[in-house]
Amino acid sequence: MDESASAGLEAARGVARQACAAGADAAQAVHVRETQVEVCFDMKRLTLLRTTEHDTISLDVFKGGRKGAATIAGRGDALAAGVAEALAAAAAAPSDPAHALAEAPALAPRVHGPAAADRDAMIGRALAHIAGVAREFPAVVSRESYHRFLCSRRSFANSAGLTQQETCGRYGFFTMFSARRDGRSTSLNYAGATAYRLFDDLMEAGALRRLYGEAERSLDPRPAPGKFVGDVVIAPGALGDFLWSLAGALGGYALMSGTSPYKDSKGARVASPLFSLLNRPTAAAFPEGRGFDAYGVPTRDLDVIRDGVLQDFLVDHYVARKLGLAQTAGVQNFVVPPGAASEAEIVAGTERGILLTRFSGGSPGASLDFSGIAKNSFYVEDGRIRHPLSETMISGNLRDLLLAIRAVSRETVDTGSARLPTIAAGGVTIHGRG
Repeated sequence: MDESASAGLEAARGVARQACAAGADAAQAVHVRETQVEVCFDMKRLTLLRTTEHDTISLDVFKGGRKGAATIAGRGDALAAGVAEALAAAAAAPSDPAHALAEAPALAPRVHGPAAADRDAMIGRALAHIAGVAREFPAVVSRESYHRFLCSRRSFANSAGLTQQETCGRYGFFTMFSARRDGRSTSLNYAGATAYRLFDDLMEAGALRRLYGEAERSLDPRPAPGKFVGDVVIAPGALGDFLWSLAGALGGYALMSGTSPYKDSKGARVASPLFSLLNRPTAAAFPEGRGFDAYGVPTRDLDVIRDGVLQDFLVDHYVARKLGLAQTAGVQNFVVPPGAASEAEIVAGTERGILLTRFSGGSPGASLDFSGIAKNSFYVEDGRIRHPLSETMISGNLRDLLLAIRAVSRETVDTGSARLPTIAAGGVTIHGRG
């Protein structure tokens, strides 16, 4: 183990010991050291090139069944102040016997991805992107774009002697953009992805090339015609938003509060047989994954829904203790396996509906009813994309939507934190307000 890796573990051990010496019954800490290389640019030039490093410690203390937390940046007095802050938070918290350290096996330290950035290559990719967008998508305008390399080392230690460590180096690209032409402009869109290796072309990050093309085709939008119940073809970016709502309903906190509509559905069909939801949280699976959670518990793969049947819930360490269940998930990175149809075939099979690229709406409540605006989206009729949309609302129920899935695309988009296809489902109310 190199010197900096040893220093990270010792920092986590040290603050946990310091918390116990100050009066905590038990403590756990995660020391994170991050090194970031960042190339920022607009559509004409590079605007910023910088390298930054910083260290933080997240501390949890346990005292008399109470838990308190603090985030610490710095050493010396900052450590003492952070310990005092966490103990004060614990003193003010309600007592709960579910608050406790986890018992878990210690893993060997793991390293994923490169240890250092290829800075010259990053600059080259950024300059090539500027030129490529101007050539292929001249109407696209970026508000801000970041090409980044981030190497983070997470070192965990608790007062019972458990330690874990993982180092991940990955490249990422994020951009916010719209299309403009002759005084007209589209609504703002965004895209981002991470990977362990440099992207050969930044336009291949996630679904960016497709989204640039859709932006240029969205300069003359109009509402969907009237109000009707139809199909929604949900692109990967919008699907990810719906999945987080589903994860909340399948999570331990919804079980704990009794609000999950799926609380009695384990082993039952909750979606179309075409749909599966898999949690693949490890850093080996995704650059944004983690080998262990905030309690030091190693992460593991979990089939949440398989072929439409609910297999298990997403239960972290605290909820597992609270409800007397087995822990299944402390980190979430989702995969929806691909289907048999192409995206073009899915659109061709849509009699009337919309292609939903981005959904703007509030989070569904316990009933999983949703309502919001279709952004950066398109009206579909008789199997053809007819026009881009404006002032168009969609509403429905997520439980019903999952059961009504009729197609899953064979193409998928990997963002470095999830891998998702396009899906199509019926029974959604679509309301154009023109």
